[in-house]
Amino acid sequence: MELKNKKVVVLGFGKSGKAVTKLLLKQGAEVIVSEIRELDELPPDILTSFKSQGVYFEGGGHKKETLLSADLIVTSPGVPREVYKDCIKKGIPVLSELELAWQFLKNKKEIIAITGTNGKTTTTAMVSELLKLSEYKVFTGGNYGIPLSELAVSNVLVDKIVLEVSSFQLENICTFSPKVGILLNISPDHLERYSSYEEYAYYKYRLFEYQKENHYAILPFGEPWFEKFKKLIKSKVLFFDEKENIDAVAYLKPSSISSEDGFILNLKEKEFYSFFGFKLLGIHNKVNFMVASLGARLLSATKESVKRLIKEFRGFPHRLEYIGEFGGVYFINDSKATNVSATLQALKSLPNSIILILGGKHKGASYSPLIPYIKEKVKILILMGESRFIMAEELEGITETYMSETLSSATLLAIKLAKPGDIVLLSPACSSFDQFADYKERGEVFRRLVIREAPLHFKEKKEGIFH
Repeated sequence: MELKNKKVVVLGFGKSGKAVTKLLLKQGAEVIVSEIRELDELPPDILTSFKSQGVYFEGGGHKKETLLSADLIVTSPGVPREVYKDCIKKGIPVLSELELAWQFLKNKKEIIAITGTNGKTTTTAMVSELLKLSEYKVFTGGNYGIPLSELAVSNVLVDKIVLEVSSFQLENICTFSPKVGILLNISPDHLERYSSYEEYAYYKYRLFEYQKENHYAILPFGEPWFEKFKKLIKSKVLFFDEKENIDAVAYLKPSSISSEDGFILNLKEKEFYSFFGFKLLGIHNKVNFMVASLGARLLSATKESVKRLIKEFRGFPHRLEYIGEFGGVYFINDSKATNVSATLQALKSLPNSIILILGGKHKGASYSPLIPYIKEKVKILILMGESRFIMAEELEGITETYMSETLSSATLLAIKLAKPGDIVLLSPACSSFDQFADYKERGEVFRRLVIREAPLHFKEKKEGIFH
């Protein structure tokens, strides 16, 4: 794409907006940054730096006349599609930061991209670590970590590129074509943005749309949307399954009298890997590791790296994170569970006698899929935040239930009600934006409250804390 002297409007000046602005300047474009925030809300030193390079800033909302006068629009993931719909009608190209960065990459051959409703950040990190342990120079980024534009604008050469990719980023691609594409799962999410579950699934499947015949598309066996959208896929399809399945290239192999718990990869030859020493909770994390191993092996990661990482990978904070045990009560922080299917995975992964803290900002999905697991495993339900009244209607009468306005009051209540053998689980099934900047802040608040208040309540010293 020739951008010299072209008028390009960048929508949003967050992490990806800043990165793509650098790339556009390097290509000689005339850059206008359009921000919903007022300019005095942006860091003044960054603003001054970019202005000195010729970037023009408009704050306080996206001006229609500015957008319609552009040669190209580059949008950040969180920008509503309504902002640029008139540009599309007029024929002005609209690209995601991911797509523009892709077009200017020096090495497009060894790229793996991971998407899915849940587990994509953890799986991205696993793939990255497997390739690093195999002694490759790896860039890890995209939706997770560093925007791809930062690599495209630099003079750094890497052996492998590992990207987490969201549906928002895939909305506006036209050439993005990773050698290996992984779709982990699809469950209803972001229905406040999309007109239907089907539309959301479609954008996930766009990950495969521009792949070549010698590329790989990795998907769950029996994925419900596959028949609908398989026409988008021209690459070689490889299925994975959590059950033993001869039609899958990768599947879990549960323990039996004669064999260990592990997984199989059917590549040039059958490879078995044992999960002995694996530290992450839940079958979904075993599936994520298996899929990460398949993707990494397709990019020439070694068998030894897989065996080593099984014992070494410790996961991330806020994802079924064990905080500690006080008075015989276990506390687990799963703040990253920002949708119903993530909370389902948490409930499936843990034993009974759970005190479950649910709630936050409602995202449009039904909470009814949780009902069987709440009936089976949840002793006490504490509903918090903006969504608590919606949840109370859907989950009424299932188990002993309390309402709490804030996370702080919900956590203190959970500590008060907990008995030895119980698990206090924060797994909200909602976004955090009713009370917090993001799920990380929510998880940090929960962790601090537990570490401060649980020892006082149970009259224990703060010993044996995992984090």
